[in-house]
Parts: sequence; C-alpha cells; structure tokens
Amino acid sequence: MSKQTLSVEIAPDMLQIKSIRYYLNKWHPDFVSISNLSRFSFDSIMQCANYVKKEINIPVIIHITGINRDRNEIDRLLTHVHNNNIHNLLLLRGDNHGHIKNDFPYASELVKYVKSKNDEFKIMGACYPEVHPEAQSLVEDIQHLKTKVNAGCNQLISQMFFDNQKYYQFIDETKKQNINVPILAGIMPVTEMKTVNWLKKIKMNIPQFIQNNNDLKQAGINFTIEQINDLYKNNVDGIHLYTMNNWSATDEIIKNIKRSELNE
Repeated sequence: MSKQTLSVEIAPDMLQIKSIRYYLNKWHPDFVSISNLSRFSFDSIMQCANYVKKEINIPVIIHITGINRDRNEIDRLLTHVHNNNIHNLLLLRGDNHGHIKNDFPYASELVKYVKSKNDEFKIMGACYPEVHPEAQSLVEDIQHLKTKVNAGCNQLISQMFFDNQKYYQFIDETKKQNINVPILAGIMPVTEMKTVNWLKKIKMNIPQFIQNNNDLKQAGINFTIEQINDLYKNNVDGIHLYTMNNWSATDEIIKNIKRSELNE
C-alpha cells in the first residue's frame, strides 16, 4: 500500500519566514515547491529552499522555466541547485513576457536537456486537466504530454482546476496513452477577489460558488475541502496545494481533508 501525498507550493517570501516555519512544521507536507514568481530573484528562491530543506527538514522542489533562458543560463542554474544538494526540479516552459530565447520553446526540450546534463535530477512537469490553451483537444494535449514524460519526467503536477470530472476524464485519457507516472492534482483555493480576477484574466472556468457569495473566503475553503476529499476518495495519487502564502485558509483546508491508502 502507498500513501496519497499532500504537498504545497509557497512563494519564497523570506519576510514571512516565521509563518512559513510554523505552518510547514504543523502540516508535515511530503514536499514543498518554491514558486518561480517574477517578483522574486532566483537567489531568494534558493534561500527559501535551503531554509525549508535544512531548517525544517522537508524536501523541496525548485521551479525552472526555459522559454526565457538559453543553455548557458540553464547550466548555471543546474550547477547552483546541484551544489546546494537539491535534486528535485519542476521544469516548465514558462510564460511569454517578452525576451524569448530559442533553446527551449517547449518544456519537453528543457526536460530532455536537463536529463542529458545530470541524470540525478528528479523531474516534475506540468499538465492541464482543462487542456493547455494552445492545444486543439484533450487528446492532442496528452500526446504532447507523453512526449514530455518520455523525455524524462518522473512525476506530473496539474494546473489548477475546479471540476473534478474534467480531472477524471484527463486521467482516463493519460492511461489510454500509457502515461504511467504519478499525477498530482493541483488545487488552488479561491478565497479572495484578486484570485477571481486573475482567473478571469487567464480565462479559467470560474467555479459556481463564487457567484453572489457574501463570504468568499469561507465558501472557497468549503469548496476546496469538498473538492480534495472527493479526489482522495477517488484514488488520486496526491494533492498539490497552491497556497499563495494564504496561511489561515490553507491551514483550515488541511485540517479537514482525509487521505487514505492506495493499492500499488
């Protein structure tokens, strides 16, 4: 039997380090991923990663994007994380904010390159239960996903979604395509209007509970608890919570979710 995992993503805000330490010690996640937000430098990301790994004793995952970096830049980052004894990476294409470079136009090419440089790295990749915006269909999207897995991904983390049926449909399709790596369900609690506005901006399907709700925070917490418990009940490999450093909301969610054992 294997245990369903619970992991969290946090922003590398060292000004919040007391909260980070308190809550991670309380939650005991299986690992912590350090988000690659543009307002934080890579040095800040590494500082936070080393703190979580060494001071709190929780495995960490570093995000690396390829679309805005060439091979020399990727080599420097890989040397840096390897020298810090960090071997878990989430490799992403990244968003197009200008200054595009041509070495890694797709995440699969970044994955293949990193594996060729150092096979010690354990690599995670992203997947899209609601279909990647550049894909024509779910089937086409998963065909591209298989290319990324074959390039060397050991595990996948999904982008956020709010309809579990779409996730289950997505998992069924990955099985048809013989994708057999663990797939963690990425869950983002919607507890603030700024999150709602961001979801609208990126054209995500907005969950129904948001309409005409006077207490968005509690409604969002309740929705997320129900969503996660349904996923665990239906044998998801694990849950990956995008906390956005919203400690109180994440804490209430984690207190009310129920993991179980999985048949191997």
